[in-house]
Amino acid sequence: MSVEVCTYRVSLRGKTIGGQTLQTYQDAREVRLGARLELWGSWGEQTIVQQSELAYPSLLSRRFSEETHDRGGKRLFEVSFDAEAGLVRASRGPKDRAEIPYVRDYQDPLGLLYRLRQLAGPVTKAATGAASDTTSDIRIPMLGKDVVVERRGAASAETMLGEVSAELFVLYPGVSYVYVGVQPPHPIVRMVQRFDHQFLDVLLVRTEQEEGGLEPTRTRRRQSTRRRRAKRRRAR
Repeated sequence: MSVEVCTYRVSLRGKTIGGQTLQTYQDAREVRLGARLELWGSWGEQTIVQQSELAYPSLLSRRFSEETHDRGGKRLFEVSFDAEAGLVRASRGPKDRAEIPYVRDYQDPLGLLYRLRQLAGPVTKAATGAASDTTSDIRIPMLGKDVVVERRGAASAETMLGEVSAELFVLYPGVSYVYVGVQPPHPIVRMVQRFDHQFLDVLLVRTEQEEGGLEPTRTRRRQSTRRRRAKRRRAR
């Protein structure tokens, strides 16, 4: 199968501190999404891998998982959205499980980003969850809180590929900025995301199509490799 892969540079105050990849596969019945965020340097070594499965064309979340690797080890969070059984099941391990009633059409973090890409084209009920015009704010139910998406309209985004025409969305609470390209397939070209009480600037580096399964690819870590080699040489 053909998978869309978008690669990003992650920076803090102009300094590169990591990389991120977003992967997308869609067929007539589902959308599968994958993300891999790698941070290094002053942030230490940290990798966050996320997977999401959405029903199509409703774009409602079916499953979501997040696996974090850092100096403290590995942590895994998994959640399933079972509308037929009327339950949301979450797990952080065999002894840490919980269930809540499925009372709303919940969305997961990757599914939210995918919905924003649909909003950059013609607004439809499937994309927004409700009939809407181009100026209405959109409220998306998520576990723990609702996210309000404010459409700011046309904007220019500076990326590693140059200046790109985009549509700007602002997400509340927390105030994150997502720039979605106006040209199909409407890739996310820039994100200003809140992470650990700071804002990370995520800029598109390249997009490509890959054949094979949906597995978050490893981002480039040349700077991190050079730092480790330099430390080993100084230690000798």
